[in-house]
Amino acid sequence: MRPRQVCWLLPIVMVLFLSGCSSNNKGKIEGTKWSSVAANVKGISLPPGALSLEFGGGGSLVYVTGPVRHTGTYSLGMGDNVTLHLDAELAGRKTHTEKITIRGDQLTMTDSDGTSLSFQKVK
Repeated sequence: MRPRQVCWLLPIVMVLFLSGCSSNNKGKIEGTKWSSVAANVKGISLPPGALSLEFGGGGSLVYVTGPVRHTGTYSLGMGDNVTLHLDAELAGRKTHTEKITIRGDQLTMTDSDGTSLSFQKVK
């Protein structure tokens, strides 16, 4: 392929690449609050409301796990990926990339090990 052809092809490839890399959660997650539904996670029974998530419109995050309140920020990634940047460690690290799927008033968060939790939107 000649250099001139590459110069024309590169911008087209970049536009196609960038348009396919958008977040599925943009416009659905910002400014929302969620409360967990009853679940059994790794042999532990969680009652409804044991966990809660709040995604601020400016990228702020509050994640409550029982009596512990975690704060930080979040960033939207490609597809369903959302990265949580916590101010303090949770499960040995501050950064967690989760798969978050929102359908109507239900949010499903899946961890890298495949563990899923479901949340209901708080109105």
